[in-house]
Amino acid sequence: MQIDKFYVVKLKDNNKAIILAKDKRNQYLAEIIDKKGITVDKRIITKDEINRVIYSKKEKIR
Repeated sequence: MQIDKFYVVKLKDNNKAIILAKDKRNQYLAEIIDKKGITVDKRIITKDEINRVIYSKKEKIR
């Protein structure tokens, strides 16, 4: 799964995240958002924490 900057992903803990930056080791700086749309945290996430891509710049994914 290719994940780039500004993708919105659903995490395995049911929160959503906006990818802000990507490094060479496939770790992502992400803004974590809860179900109410409130920013919870900004932290590094890995591909293992990502359940699926919700929105990408290239196309809408449902």
